[in-house]
Amino acid sequence: MKRWPLAAGAVVLVLGLVTGGAWMTLTPDHRTTFLVDASESPDFGEVADAVGAAASNMSADDSLALRRFGGTCASPDTSELVTPGTGQAAEIGDEARAIKPSGSATLLSGVLAAIDDFARTYPFRGSATNRVVVIARGGADACGKSADEVRTIVGKHTARAGVKIDFRFVGHRLAADQVKVLNEIAAATDARKPLLTKTSDELVTTMREISVPADLVAKEVKTAPCDGVTPETLAAAHPLGADVRYFDVKCQQDKFVLAKANTTTGQYDNLLVTFELQGDTWKYQSSGTSLPCGSIPQDVWQQWEMLCEFEAVVCRDGEAKVTDLDGVGCPTAIDIADRYRAAISAQQAQGQGLFWGSGEWSCVWPYEDGYSHAATPLKCTRTTDNKAVRLGDYQ
Repeated sequence: MKRWPLAAGAVVLVLGLVTGGAWMTLTPDHRTTFLVDASESPDFGEVADAVGAAASNMSADDSLALRRFGGTCASPDTSELVTPGTGQAAEIGDEARAIKPSGSATLLSGVLAAIDDFARTYPFRGSATNRVVVIARGGADACGKSADEVRTIVGKHTARAGVKIDFRFVGHRLAADQVKVLNEIAAATDARKPLLTKTSDELVTTMREISVPADLVAKEVKTAPCDGVTPETLAAAHPLGADVRYFDVKCQQDKFVLAKANTTTGQYDNLLVTFELQGDTWKYQSSGTSLPCGSIPQDVWQQWEMLCEFEAVVCRDGEAKVTDLDGVGCPTAIDIADRYRAAISAQQAQGQGLFWGSGEWSCVWPYEDGYSHAATPLKCTRTTDNKAVRLGDYQ
């Protein structure tokens, strides 16, 4: 009979060792929740694609989850579409693309629910980092709570969760008033200032960068492509002559390089040369005293404090033709063109000039010298930099 307590004690010890071993084995180093604004918007596909790209860029050992938000202030709708787990980047992308956007932005309800997800013992939290990556698209939050109210509510939920959560916010195509609200909510979570994007390419790049855990980002920075750009590597990629030297090398986004070349530095007739990283190789793009914009984004030219010569690009041909006149990018050009046409169809444009505005865009059916009004195409202009998009063509 005395053997029973010993046997029971042995069983308890074995179960404890097994449970402890499982806990250590199953606990991920990093756990990340993608919190997606699923409110009504015409370009939600960009958000879904960016989430899928970010998830596929992360380690298969990272625990990933997906949560959506969007609804009404009276009935905020937020749900966990993919519960935390490793090896499910593909599922994150598929579920994000399957979302049908609806309702208004209810970001705060989504943030609170994401915090509460980490309050549970299981699924296991990350032993190194626990992160929520937020994409705000249809607005920031339509429910109008003050900054103090937001901070108080977020603080209560965070204390209840009992774990440090690193929030990262991205605002995509937001107006100035929406950015203000997003900044307030980010501040309430003690997050860094939200990153803002205007094109699908910018969104994908930003999501990939902020989703990777900080310790891995630090390792990547040490071997970033820009670190390896020297006058010698450019000379090997595009030789200019025995006496010509590259100097004043400027690299942006680990993908684009602008350099000057001449026999002697400091001359007024320096040759400007651009390169773009393709795969693992720097490829020559163009050279001259003035340069075409080419595939280099406008924000890169601005960082270089340079102007480029843009050639109008037909982003979409046919009856719904869209032409990028000044380099806003085809995704942006098509987006504003389609929204303007939809506004005209809904009789939201005003007067004979079909005046209509949305955020930083102002659209009109203009009068132009040498053309009748009927023969003049529609036009949208971005008020922040006066760059334009043409809808249709001259008749």
